[in-house]
Amino acid sequence: MKRLCALVGIGILLNGQAVLAQSPAELARTAAYTAALQNRDGGFGAAAGQRSSLGATSSAIRILKYTGGSIPDVLACIHYVKSCADGATGGFLTEPGGKPDVRTTAVGLMAVAELKIPSDELAEKAIDYFEKNVHSFEDIRIAVAGLEAVKKSTHEFEKWTAQVNATRNADGTWGKGPGQARDTGGAAVALLRMGVKLDQREAVLNNLKAAQRADGAWGKDEGPSDLEATYRIMRAFYMMREKPDLDRLVEFIARCRHSDGSYSTRADNPNDRGGTYFASIILHWARLLNGEPALLETAGFAPLFNGKDLAGWEGDTSLWSARDGMLVGTSPGLKHNDFLATTRNFDDFNLKLCFRLIGSDSSNSGVQFRSVRIPGHEMSGYQADIGQNYWGALYDESRRNKVLVQPSEAAVKGLHKTDWNEYVIRAVGNRITLRLNDIESVKFVEEDPKIAQNGKIAVQIHAGGPMQIQFKDLYIQPYPRATAENPDHPGFHTRTIKTAKGDRKYVVYVPRGFDGSRAYPVVLFLHGSGQKGTDGLGGIQGGLAPAIASRPDDYPFLGVFPQAEESWKADSDDARNALAALDDALTHYKGNPKRVVLTGLSMGGSGSWSIAAAHPERFSAVVTICGRGDTETANRFKTLPLWAIVGDGDSDKTVLNIRDMVTAIRAAGGQARHTEYRAVGHNSWDRAYNDPAVVEWMLAQARP
Repeated sequence: MKRLCALVGIGILLNGQAVLAQSPAELARTAAYTAALQNRDGGFGAAAGQRSSLGATSSAIRILKYTGGSIPDVLACIHYVKSCADGATGGFLTEPGGKPDVRTTAVGLMAVAELKIPSDELAEKAIDYFEKNVHSFEDIRIAVAGLEAVKKSTHEFEKWTAQVNATRNADGTWGKGPGQARDTGGAAVALLRMGVKLDQREAVLNNLKAAQRADGAWGKDEGPSDLEATYRIMRAFYMMREKPDLDRLVEFIARCRHSDGSYSTRADNPNDRGGTYFASIILHWARLLNGEPALLETAGFAPLFNGKDLAGWEGDTSLWSARDGMLVGTSPGLKHNDFLATTRNFDDFNLKLCFRLIGSDSSNSGVQFRSVRIPGHEMSGYQADIGQNYWGALYDESRRNKVLVQPSEAAVKGLHKTDWNEYVIRAVGNRITLRLNDIESVKFVEEDPKIAQNGKIAVQIHAGGPMQIQFKDLYIQPYPRATAENPDHPGFHTRTIKTAKGDRKYVVYVPRGFDGSRAYPVVLFLHGSGQKGTDGLGGIQGGLAPAIASRPDDYPFLGVFPQAEESWKADSDDARNALAALDDALTHYKGNPKRVVLTGLSMGGSGSWSIAAAHPERFSAVVTICGRGDTETANRFKTLPLWAIVGDGDSDKTVLNIRDMVTAIRAAGGQARHTEYRAVGHNSWDRAYNDPAVVEWMLAQARP
């Protein structure tokens, strides 16, 4: 941002480092290692080849959540967890036919909550079991964890609270000797889970911080540091929204990691289920305490920064550097702004990145986009602003020189001024949105047709006193643009069909190598509600089209992208127009009518259910993503290959409806596939459309 700013001499820390947690590839290995432990009965074993247990199953469910994995057969897993509920006692069994105990009952409630199993009846029975069987502190500690998971309480909380407090030391801590921090952390967490305020909170924090060892972790006794004690203590830090030395902690966890993605509870020991469980959750807490996203979702995105050097960027290397996986701008105090810019231009895109500003209240930075360099040290274009009184704002740098849109109050409230924050910047056509820490900050529509809709991306050091700006996890998802020119050449092209209400535009994708000599498979894509309109371009502004644009060789089919004005319901004009666009593409490009796949996301996912149920004879396969269907139509999918995909962090209505659809189709004799991405919200489409297995499956289907 270009503003007058006096130089202020201040002493600041310029060597802050990023927490080196798991990379996306390492997370994927941990998820794959864990997913492979599911057995045919739906449960998970503690290790490969071991029989299922409820404890191992609950651990695996949570590991997959914090590593971005998926339960291979979630419906079988749900069945297994339900089969461990003991109707006679109200507790949960260690395995079907086993015996109930307090710990396993609490673990069962956690699994029930994670799997979105209707829990009121199970929880009430478990509460009755707890009231009869909880006696020791360890019983209390795990029981309240299970009740917290299902959002329940018991009248026993008062008695349990008194029991925990009865063992407290005069200084507000618990326990003695080398294991005191572990005891203190466990007791503090138990009280917090029961809604009890810690009246000596600082004493607890001081005890936990002082006990962190030189290797970054904690221990339960005088022996080596271990992840079990560290887990108990980090749970307390997380619940109090405080943090220890996270850099040293993450370094210790890295030493517990094995090449297959598993972890050991102690460094240099063999891997074990507990180690993998503790490490996955501790790293999750570390990310959140540091202001970072809970999980870095990279499906469909390409790195804008390689984490090693400034390849692909240009600027003053005396001010900008790459270190510790970060893009770092360090200012000794400047009289002018300075920018590090990409060497290439971008049109429409979705950009995500994390940033941390280190300096004074007057320090400022920003992320330029759709920008150009101008003489001197400046850049002209849009800026997602960073700094006091400008956090989350959309500024027009060296052009109109003003704030175009002030940030939302909610976005500013969620800011982490001294820690990491995440920006998500989406620019499509003349529409721009900014999200700060997953909260919408700005929504802007550019009314000036002379303003460029492409340009460089850059990061800024603002004029002023000494400061440092750090960026990491920079990922971009470019969106394609369609043209009416050369409609038979590979790429995205606009076409027009005649309808009863006039001409309607749609977009067709022509694959590489297309010459009209062979009949290509055809994929009809239905967009979500956010892309409704009449310009014909909404179908390529998210979902399947960006995936194709990023790796066109991996998508050897004709793509048809209609646009809805209102709805994709089978009896709507929009649905009829979509089928008309499909017919137009089949005819003009001589597509294969026996290999036509229908797919869509959100509103388009619901439309896929509806249109496929009305016209099952037209399609070789259907892939529905995060859209609800009508179970009354299940028999229409009896012979139609279908894959239903959703993130289990989506709304309960959507997740449960899709489970019901799959169950109904299977009951009718169909072979519906089903995937739930753990901890993924409504946007499950980026992962789905960038999964080679999904694309391969679509193209393998053909009608007789």
